[in-house]
Amino acid sequence: MMTRRDRVAAVVLATVLLPDAAFAAEQWLKLQSSHFELYTTAGEKKGREAILYFEQVRDFFVNTRRTSDTAVNVPVRVIAFRSDKEFEPYRINEYATAFYLEGYDRDYIVMRSISQEHYPVAVHEFTHLLVKHSGAELPIWFNEGLAELYSTLKPMGKRVMVGEVIPARFYYLQQNKWMSLETLTSVDHHSPYYNERDRAGIFYSESWALMHMLNLSSEYRPQFSKFLNLLASGATASSAFWQAYAKTINQVQKDLENYLRGGHFNAAVFDVKLEKSAEEPDILPAPPLESGLVLADLLALTGKQEPAKEAYGRLAKEDPKSWEVEAGLAELAWTGKDLEDARRHFARTAELGSPNARIYFDYAMVLRALGGRESAAIAALKRAVELNPDYQDAHLYLAYSLLQDRQYQEALDHFGTVKHLKVERASTYYHGIAYADYHLEKFADARKAAEAAKKYAQNLEENVAADDMLRVLDQEKQRRALVPKQLAAPASRPAPEQASEPPKQMVRRADAPPRSSVLGTLRQVDCLGKVLRLRVLSNQEQVLLAIRDAGSVTVQGSQTGTVDLTCGPQKGKLVTVEYERREDAKLGTIGDVRSIEFQ
Repeated sequence: MMTRRDRVAAVVLATVLLPDAAFAAEQWLKLQSSHFELYTTAGEKKGREAILYFEQVRDFFVNTRRTSDTAVNVPVRVIAFRSDKEFEPYRINEYATAFYLEGYDRDYIVMRSISQEHYPVAVHEFTHLLVKHSGAELPIWFNEGLAELYSTLKPMGKRVMVGEVIPARFYYLQQNKWMSLETLTSVDHHSPYYNERDRAGIFYSESWALMHMLNLSSEYRPQFSKFLNLLASGATASSAFWQAYAKTINQVQKDLENYLRGGHFNAAVFDVKLEKSAEEPDILPAPPLESGLVLADLLALTGKQEPAKEAYGRLAKEDPKSWEVEAGLAELAWTGKDLEDARRHFARTAELGSPNARIYFDYAMVLRALGGRESAAIAALKRAVELNPDYQDAHLYLAYSLLQDRQYQEALDHFGTVKHLKVERASTYYHGIAYADYHLEKFADARKAAEAAKKYAQNLEENVAADDMLRVLDQEKQRRALVPKQLAAPASRPAPEQASEPPKQMVRRADAPPRSSVLGTLRQVDCLGKVLRLRVLSNQEQVLLAIRDAGSVTVQGSQTGTVDLTCGPQKGKLVTVEYERREDAKLGTIGDVRSIEFQ
């Protein structure tokens, strides 16, 4: 029989052995407002104060500063711990008291403590979140200076004040040598002023002071929006200062020095209008599975792979039918480049009915990376855009996948839904449209798209691909000018894959292994004894394929039906290569070539 002393010892031992996350889960509260969900162990009173504060800050940004939050379509998740001990397993470095993370399907702000002294750091991180979602590419000094300025946001009933002097920043500038504005505005992510603690002090302090002057001084404030737009469009700081203020960067530096010596600093007060949910959030205890999942996600997002895997594993035992847990394991494996494990967990997530579009997008990326699963990847991408019709990346990659699968009209349909495109992706995008239009014999449209691909080309490969497409279109124009008019109708020249009867050499036996295809530019041929290795650039990724028997490879688009593949770099001709899946770790190839179609 167990004595009372034995029972006490058993309880103590069980408490020691129980994982921290599981033990803490019973103490977590969840507060939900329109734009935030706050998980905290600090109690209801502090939780209410914190979520109200964040709603006031958000209203200032969205309404007063006209900050677009269209991309923030799910509540931001705030995790606020009660103590350093709770925070320790999740911190990203030894200095951070709050930080921002981009999650799988939402944004996170993590706070060491929910006390008001940590609010400024949390607002600093929230500013970075909103700048990121705005899509503006801003210099680091501007981004950090803006975040420091807005970290001073102070609620005052139904109003907020911004611009209070940060004593630590002010006194640091009084006691240390300044950087020149030329140096400050050229700092990047690799600069020691951004990465080394001893140098970062002057960078952050001076960025704050400059942003304070630009935003709140009577001389600079009226043209601040123009200055911001110039920076966002890619102008240098020197050029933006001159165009917005008719001042050189050295003149701005003198103004800043005088501004800091003046002893008078403006602040601004703004009205805020909050929704009812901000003042009366829903408050419920967070179930252990829910809070445990939040903490497991946090471990994964902060790069703590093994603890995250253990946490997800415990949760999977508690609820084997939770798609959220399977999704966490899938994303963890995907991040860790364990593709087969990621595929297995993503498949299980889909089987359990996940309604999360991002999950299906990542599932498709894993399937593409594994190769030979084009139809499954297309199905996953279609599910992603079904769940979220505005998912731009999913539409874009679905268009590329359909292009590879020779579904040209459907590919065009999805290309047409893409509304926001970064300039570095534009050439590949227009090249894909040109290729689809070419195969649909919309030659005028194909030329317009190919010319756009040429215009936006960022490197040699994109230039060559665009030139090849334009050359093919020129040849087609000459061909159509030579043949009789009645033979120039679209039906007279079907693309090979559209012919009523495929060439005999392309007919597959019923028991032949399935083939895959890749569309891209042929960049190099490696001669490795009896084997040739092709290097094809497709969608900015290199694909390696092997030719083991040149005589068995069908060649199309060549007048003789053969082509000489010289060893070494190629001219970047546009090709469609059909291959049978066969990985060769020694060669690094993913399949054996069965046909090459030169465009």
